[in-house]
Amino acid sequence: MRILVSSIFHEGNSFSRLQTGLANFATVHGEALLEKVSQGSSALAGGCRALAAAGADILPGVSAVAPPGGPVEDTVFESLRSEILSGLEAQRPDGVFLDLHGAMVTESLDDPEGALIAAARRALGPQAVIAVSLDLHAHVTPAMLECADIVVACKENPHTDYDLAGERAAGLLVETLQRRVAPVTASVWLPFIFGAQMETGRGPLAALHAKRREMMAADPRLLDISIYNCTTLVDVPDGRQCITAIADSDAEVARAAAVELATLFWQQRDAFVSDFMPLRDALSAVAKGRIARPVILGDQGDRVLAGTPGDGTAILAELAAHWPELEAVVPVTDPAIVVAARQAGIGAEIEEPLGGALSSGVEPFRRRWQVAGLGDGRFVQDGPYLRNEPAMLGDTAILRSGKLTVLAMSLPGFTQDPAAFRSQGIDLADKDVVVVKSGYHFKISFETIGPCLVVDTPGISNYRPGLLPFAKRRPIHPEDAISEPRLTARIFGQLA
Repeated sequence: MRILVSSIFHEGNSFSRLQTGLANFATVHGEALLEKVSQGSSALAGGCRALAAAGADILPGVSAVAPPGGPVEDTVFESLRSEILSGLEAQRPDGVFLDLHGAMVTESLDDPEGALIAAARRALGPQAVIAVSLDLHAHVTPAMLECADIVVACKENPHTDYDLAGERAAGLLVETLQRRVAPVTASVWLPFIFGAQMETGRGPLAALHAKRREMMAADPRLLDISIYNCTTLVDVPDGRQCITAIADSDAEVARAAAVELATLFWQQRDAFVSDFMPLRDALSAVAKGRIARPVILGDQGDRVLAGTPGDGTAILAELAAHWPELEAVVPVTDPAIVVAARQAGIGAEIEEPLGGALSSGVEPFRRRWQVAGLGDGRFVQDGPYLRNEPAMLGDTAILRSGKLTVLAMSLPGFTQDPAAFRSQGIDLADKDVVVVKSGYHFKISFETIGPCLVVDTPGISNYRPGLLPFAKRRPIHPEDAISEPRLTARIFGQLA
C-alpha cells in the first residue's frame, strides 16, 4: 500500500484583523516530516505510526502547522494545496491520509479543507481511499464527507488524543483498502453554538462522550462516532455542532447512532453555561496563599488557541492595579514594542504602550519597561499537545517593570506549552502567576508546574450571546430563537 501523508493545520477566526501568512506556519517537507512525527503527538504522527505498523509505504508530503488566527492568505493556502496535489498526481498513491484541523478559513473560502479534499478526490479518482483526521472543534461540512471515505475527530478536550485519532483514521484507511470494511457515514448537524463547558472530562460533554463510548462498545458494526463542537470564532454557513457515525456496510446503524446522540446533545443545549473563575477572585486567592504558587491562569477572553491575536491587557491591568506584590509573567503579542526593545537593546529602558493594537476594545497598558532579554521566538513544543512540533513567536522581547514580566511576541503563538517561556529565557519557578493565552490545552502541559485555572476575562474568545457579529452562521441558538429542529441524518459513502 502506497499512502501519501500531509497536514495543513490551522483553526480560523473570521473576526480577526490579522491574516495568517506563511510566516505563521511551521512547515516541513519530505523526510523532515517523517523525522518530526517519529517523536510527535499529532494526528499526523499517530497516522504515520499506524501506517508503518501495517506495512504501508509512506509517501511524505508537506506538514504546515500554525497557531489559530485570522483567515489564511489565499496565496498561502493555494501554495500548500498545490504541493499536496502535485504529490498526489506525481505519485498516484493507493490512498491519502490528511491531518487537518477542520476549522480553517481563508480570505475567500469558508471551507478550504472541503475544497482540498474534493481536489484530492478529483486527482485520485473514485478507487483511492481518502482518510482525514480532524480536531473536535472542526467545522464539518458536506464537502468533506462527500469526498473522503473516512473522517474522524479526536475525542478529548484538552486534546490528549490527537495521535489516537490519527491512528484510528489511518487504521480504517488500511482496512478499507484491504476490503475488510466498507465505511458509510451518517451526519447530523445541530443549530447551536457554545463557548463554555467545553471540556470533555466534565459537565454535559462528559455525559455525551460516555454515551458515545457505550454505543461503540455495544455494536461492533460502528467503526467511529465523533462529536464536533464547532469553534465559536468562525462565521461560516451552517457553523453548527455535528455528530458523525461511521458503520461498516450499514447505513441504518450509522444513522440510528448519529440521530440518538444528536438528540441527547440538543436536549442539553442550555447546560453549557460559564463557570470560569472571576479574575479578581483567582488573584486574591493567590495573594492570600489559598492557592499554591505558581498558579497558571488561562486567559479565557484572549485565547490565541481560539484564534485571538493575543494582545489583551486585562490581566496585566488587574495585576498592576491591585496585586503589585505578585511576581507575574504575561505573554502579549505586540510587534511594535518588540521592535522598540530591539532598537534600544538589552538593559535599556523604553516607555511604550503595550498591547491593544491588534484587537478592538483593548486598552493599551502603559509602563516604563526595562529590556531584560531578546530572542528569536523559535522553539519546539514538548508538552502532550503537539509534542515535537516546531513553533515560533516571531522576534521576542522580555520586558520588566516592578514584579511584572512580559513576554512580548511579534506573532501570536503557542504559549500553552512551557517551552514557549523557557526557550526565551524565562524561569517560571520563581513566579507567583504565569498567564497563558489558552483555555484548555495548557492544563496538560503545566499541571506539573502549578495549579491551572481558567479565568473569566473580556475578549472575543469568551463567548456569550450577542458578543460576535455573526452574519453567515445564523440563525443559531442561542443567538436566535430556534424552533425544535428535526434532527435527521445525511448519509455519505459509496454505500449511501
